[in-house]
Amino acid sequence: MDSKICPLSTLALMLSLGVSGSATALTLQGTADLGIALQTDDGSVQKSELVLTPRWDLDLPHSARATLIARARMDGVDELSPGQPNQRTRSHWNRRGYLGDNGDMEVREAYIDAAIDDTYIRLGKQQVVWGQADGLRVLDVLNPIDYREFILPEVDDRRIPLWMLNVEAPLAAGMLQLILIPDQTYDELPPTDGAFAFSSPLLVPGAPANVPVTLLDHDRPNRPVRDADAGVRWKGFVDGWDLSLNYLYHYQDQAVFYLTQQQSGVVVAPTYERSHLLGATLSNAFGDFALRSELGYSTDRYWVADPGRITSAVADSPELAYVVGLDYSGLSNTFLSMQVFQSHLTQSTDAIIRDRTTTQVTALARRNLWNEALALEAFVVHSLNEADGLLQLEARYQFSSTLSGRVGADLFYGDSSGVFGQFRTANRAHIGLTYAF
Repeated sequence: MDSKICPLSTLALMLSLGVSGSATALTLQGTADLGIALQTDDGSVQKSELVLTPRWDLDLPHSARATLIARARMDGVDELSPGQPNQRTRSHWNRRGYLGDNGDMEVREAYIDAAIDDTYIRLGKQQVVWGQADGLRVLDVLNPIDYREFILPEVDDRRIPLWMLNVEAPLAAGMLQLILIPDQTYDELPPTDGAFAFSSPLLVPGAPANVPVTLLDHDRPNRPVRDADAGVRWKGFVDGWDLSLNYLYHYQDQAVFYLTQQQSGVVVAPTYERSHLLGATLSNAFGDFALRSELGYSTDRYWVADPGRITSAVADSPELAYVVGLDYSGLSNTFLSMQVFQSHLTQSTDAIIRDRTTTQVTALARRNLWNEALALEAFVVHSLNEADGLLQLEARYQFSSTLSGRVGADLFYGDSSGVFGQFRTANRAHIGLTYAF
């Protein structure tokens, strides 16, 4: 494995601190998960994967703690991300190590928690969650996303943890959080031969037919200080409402694919652009109901445009996005939730492929049976603009305190030009076992 890929020095530092300070406890826990997915159209195996996720926690002096979470994956069919993708969207210290074409391993998280008076510090590779939306992102953009299986896995598994400094301290009856991210790692898209490769014209710029296309390397920022992302959030309880105010100065995790037409053909240059994000969250409970809302304004966003009208096939416009959710828990062993998500371009042009305002709705139903041994869940997200969407069904049974099983299906529908409809041929049924140790 490339020494730049796996920062073993961080683990060595954690262990040395624990040994020199006579740490009180080193604990190991984790999961082993076996999952198999079959495509519904022809019964072919889309995934046959074993995932090991061990976690070590080490108590340090002065109530500090070190945590290391690793992950190793082996997929017998190698259809999701065939071969060994180049990982150009990841920084050198945040890349996976490959185990041939069918497997990889990586340090998922590696951080130290410490406290100085009332100030809490987490330093290292980690996930930080802003926002409250289910399945849809407005403010939850601190960590980039791995789209290897689009948005099908749990969000904790889709996020790419980053090396960062995370500090929280009391302020004005709330908590002030400061974030500094010197890790230039961005969204990871599946390769063009992957099962969930993007093809929708809403996401992929079009090029003239029968014209050679040259894709350049991603122009990824690589200066840890000057190109760092920085954010601040205040979170508190005001007149019965949970409130947060958010600000993030960052590179958008989605690369902008600029097209240039030359005599030899079309050149595509993936480039990352800066933006300011201003946002807020607001939530409250009213008996059996809970209301959640999330608002975000991005000053600089770039959208796929008609190359016949804009030669670069890219147009910019600020974006105002929000989500409103309503949860209901008044039925025994049942949880119901609905969300409305809208994205509005404040300076739209007719050349942009997507609609100026897009609307998606989601619904979630979860039911526990047999003394909570069996859990049934259905989740649907539907785009009103494109009339496409995704339905996820799952039944999970807890055989014992350490062993659980699941069966389910991930079903896309709609036209192939839509964000969800583009994956109609990837519909699948799946089964799996998870062992916790």
